[in-house]
Amino acid sequence: MPESTTVPLPSARPGDTGARLVVPAPRKVESVARVPVGAPDETMVLPRFTDSAPDQTVVIPRVAEPVAEAARAPGWLPSLGRAPEVLALSAFGVVLVALAYQGGRSGAGWAGAAYWLGQLVVSVPVAVRMFFRRLAGVAESFVLVMGLAVDEYLQKWLYSPDQFRFPDELQHWVGTNILLQDGRLFQPNNALPVAVHFPGLEEMTASLSSMTGLSITNAGLLVAGVAHLAFIGLLFLVVRSTGGSAELAGAVCVIYSTALHYLFFDSMFIYQTAALPFLMLVIWASRRWEPRQRHTAVYAVLCGVGLLGVSICHHVTAAATIATLGLIGACEAVMNRPRRWATLIVAGAGVVLVTGWFALVAREVFGYLGPPVEQMVGGVAGMLRGGGSSGGSSSPGNPMWQLAVEAFGLLALLGLLVRAGLVSWRSSGRFDAWRAAALIGALVFFASTAVRFVGSEGPELAGRASTFTYIPMSMVAAGVLVGWRPRLRGPSRPLVVKRAVDGVLSRMRPIWVHPVVLGPVIVTLLMAGSRVGGWPPYWEQLPGPYLVSGYERSVDQQGVAGAVWTYDWLGPDHRVAADITGATLVSTYGEQNPVGEASKLYYDGTWNLDDELLLQSLGVDYLWVDTRISQQLPISGAYFPVDPQTGQHTAPIPQGNLSKFDDVAGINRVYDSGDIHVYDMRNA
Repeated sequence: MPESTTVPLPSARPGDTGARLVVPAPRKVESVARVPVGAPDETMVLPRFTDSAPDQTVVIPRVAEPVAEAARAPGWLPSLGRAPEVLALSAFGVVLVALAYQGGRSGAGWAGAAYWLGQLVVSVPVAVRMFFRRLAGVAESFVLVMGLAVDEYLQKWLYSPDQFRFPDELQHWVGTNILLQDGRLFQPNNALPVAVHFPGLEEMTASLSSMTGLSITNAGLLVAGVAHLAFIGLLFLVVRSTGGSAELAGAVCVIYSTALHYLFFDSMFIYQTAALPFLMLVIWASRRWEPRQRHTAVYAVLCGVGLLGVSICHHVTAAATIATLGLIGACEAVMNRPRRWATLIVAGAGVVLVTGWFALVAREVFGYLGPPVEQMVGGVAGMLRGGGSSGGSSSPGNPMWQLAVEAFGLLALLGLLVRAGLVSWRSSGRFDAWRAAALIGALVFFASTAVRFVGSEGPELAGRASTFTYIPMSMVAAGVLVGWRPRLRGPSRPLVVKRAVDGVLSRMRPIWVHPVVLGPVIVTLLMAGSRVGGWPPYWEQLPGPYLVSGYERSVDQQGVAGAVWTYDWLGPDHRVAADITGATLVSTYGEQNPVGEASKLYYDGTWNLDDELLLQSLGVDYLWVDTRISQQLPISGAYFPVDPQTGQHTAPIPQGNLSKFDDVAGINRVYDSGDIHVYDMRNA
C-alpha cells in the first residue's frame, strides 16, 4: 500500500486529529491542486490521479493546517474572542447611566434619554455577541456573562453609592450593626424581626467588616456583589452541567438578566441575595452527585453545604430550593432510564433541614409569611368566583407605553414557550427530564405572573416570585433562540394544510428570524419590560428630589439626622409612631420599635377621646411627624405602614391635622428640624 497522505478537511479545527477519511489509493500522482474550502484562508490539498486500484486505499488523517506561531495564544491563556471589546462598549453604557443618575439628581431634562441609551449600550452588544454563533469558546461566553453582571451591578451601586436607601437594605444594615455591637446572633431587630433567625447575610458582612475595618455599608456592597456574581456564575455552570453549549449557557444568563428584579432587588444588600448562590450550588452539585460512585462524594458534601447555607439565609429561597429539587428529581425518576434518585434524595434532605430550622429556630416565619399568602389565596378565590381580586395595587399605574412594552415582552416569552413545546412534542424520542422540568417551570412563571393582578400585594409577590420562576423560563427561551430554525418539521398533516403552513414558513427565512437578529431583539424587548415593570418603579428610575412614600427617594439627610437623634438622645427601643419612611428610619438608624397602625392620629382634624384611647392601646411613646406628607400625595399609594386609605388619596393630608399636636396638653415637641417634628406622647 502506498504511503498515506495527510490533508486538512473542511470541518477540521486546529488540533483535531481524531477523524479519518478513507479514499482510493492512487498509483501515481501527476500533480496537486489547492482547493479553497470553508473560511477564506482555509484550503485543502487534493492529488490528481492517473489511475487507482479499487482494492487499495489510503487513510488520510483529518487534521487542520498548523496555526501560525505569531497568531497562537499562549497555551495557559484561554481565548477570549471579542469579549474585551464587547465589554468595553458595555462599560460605556454604565458611564451613560451614571451620567443619567447625576442628571436626575439635578433635574436635567436629558437624564431620561441618557438612561435608556445607557441601558441599550450595556445589554445589546453582549446579546449580539452571544447569539453570533462564532464564540471563541467557553471562556469568551463566561467572561461576557460575568462582565455583563458586573456592569449591571455597577448600575445598582451608582444609584446610591454613599449609603443604603432601600428599606430592606437598611433593615439588614441595622441587623449587622447589632451583631457587631453585641457579638451574638439572634439579637432582636425591631426593623425586621424575622431576619433575626436568618443571619447568614449579617454573619458574612460582620465578619468582613471586623476583619478589614470596612464600614458596614462598604462591606455589605462587597458581600452582595460577590453573592450576585456567584449566583450568575453558578447558573452558567448548571446549564453546562446539563449538556448545554457555551452559547446556550451564555444566552440563558443574558436572558435571565432581563428578570423583573434582577437589576436592583436581586443584587441588594438583603438576605435573598445571600441565599441565591446556595440555591444554584445545590442544583449544580445534585446534578453531578451519583450515590453509587465514590469519587462524586464531594458533590454530596456541597449539596449539604448549599442546603445549610440557604436554610440560614432566607426562608423563601429555602422553600424554592426544595421545590426546584423536587421538580427536577420527580422528572428524573419518571423519565430517566435507569431511573435517577440522587436529586430526590437531596430534596428529601432539604425538607428535613429546612423544616427543622423553621420549627426549632425560625418559628416567626409562619406569622411573617402567612398574611401575604392568605391575601393571595383569597384574591385567587375571589377571581375564580367571578368577584374580582381583593383590593388593587397601592401604587399608581405605569404609563400606557410602558405597559405595552411589558405586554409585548410577555407575548414574546409565551411564543418561545409554545415553540419549545412544539419542538419537544415533535422530537419525543429525545425528550429528557431537564427539558420537562424547564417547561413545567416556565408554565409556573406564567402562573406566578398572573398573581400581580391579585390583591394589593400582587405586583410585589409576582416580582419576587419571578426571581425563581424566570430561571426555567430563561432556559426555555435561550434553548429556542440558540437552536432557532425557520422551519419546524412535524408529523404528517393533510396536504392542503401542509402546503399552507410550509408556504407561510418559507417566508420566514429573511434575516430577522436569524438568531443574530432575533435573539438580541427579544433580549432588548425583555430588558425594556423589566426596567419599566421591575424595580425601581418608573417614578424613581432616576435619583431625584424627595418624594413622599418614595422608598429610596424618601431617604434624605434630614430624615437620617432625625432618626439618629432619637437614638442618641432618647435611647433605643421606644415605641414610635410614624409614616412609612419615618418608620423605616427610626427602626434602623434610631433602633426604635416602629408603630405602623397609628394612621388615625394623623387623619383626624382634631384631637379627641378616640385618639387618646388609640394612643394608649398602641403604647406610643413618641410621634414622628414629617410635615411634607401635607404637601405631596404618597407616590407609592400609602402614607403609613398600615393605611386604611391606601390607593384612595386624592389630596395630601391637611396641614392642620399635623399641627394640632402643638395645642394638646401633655404633648411636647422635643425635636424640630423644619420639616420633621418629634413629639413626646407619654403624658398625653
